[in-house]
Amino acid sequence: MPTLAVSPYLLAIASNLFFGTATLTFSRFSKSHSAAWVNQLKVSVALIGFIAAFFAFEHFTPMPLTGNLAIIGSGILGLFLGDYFLFRAFASLGPSRTLVLYSFQPFLLGIYGSIFLNQHLSGVQFIAILCMVACVFTFVWERSRVTGSLELKNFGFAFLGIFFDAVGVMLSRAAYESSPALGPFQANAMRAAGAFFGFLVISPLFLGSLTRELGIMSKRDRTKVLTACFFGTFLSLAFYLSALKTAHLATLTAISITSPIWASLFEHLQLKRWPSRYLWCAFGLFILGFYLMQK
Repeated sequence: MPTLAVSPYLLAIASNLFFGTATLTFSRFSKSHSAAWVNQLKVSVALIGFIAAFFAFEHFTPMPLTGNLAIIGSGILGLFLGDYFLFRAFASLGPSRTLVLYSFQPFLLGIYGSIFLNQHLSGVQFIAILCMVACVFTFVWERSRVTGSLELKNFGFAFLGIFFDAVGVMLSRAAYESSPALGPFQANAMRAAGAFFGFLVISPLFLGSLTRELGIMSKRDRTKVLTACFFGTFLSLAFYLSALKTAHLATLTAISITSPIWASLFEHLQLKRWPSRYLWCAFGLFILGFYLMQK
């Protein structure tokens, strides 16, 4: 992949913008079809895209056995298991509320980075992460006022998704540590291959089901879901793993928790409804947090 002279945190914001927008479509099709079906489709699209991008932009980087196991395990845990639970939550809670639990991920990865990567949080970075968490919980407060409940069972699915995703990020970073020359397209292709293998194990004929469902869809729906898979999985993961290679883990994932804010913004645009003062406050906290991360 051509070198991008961009802050890894800007790449992370772009990644989350793509993913946050795509979650609206993922949520819709998780309801109309199933969480497993949407996950299978996005992984299949991503695998094709990453293989093509690898041959176009990168050269193969040999990796030790531990690195190969880490990156493939990252795909199985993050893209196969993690995203399945996320999409289960999308179908019941919607994307905005589901992604609220991303606020816990910086602490999980902060512990990992401190123990294994010697990445200690400075006081300013810790305040930045708190701003990001406060940004999300401002949004939670708004949603709870509207709905009157938190739906803890469904949030449990969301937490499982975020937990497995966090473990996947840890394994991906471990693979980069073992092979610094590893390119993001090769890494993502191997991750997608790990998730694809998981689908084959539990449903060997899933590709037939995918193609049948796509064939009977309207052209408009087929275009929507495939576009969401391209932007929300292929481009989002390409940017995210490029950022993951060098970024501070806890700080990087603090940006990831802003996905519910992006999703909420696009929901308001779809509904043609002016954002509330709580959402504006959440955006203010996000801007402050991102500013402090650069210190």
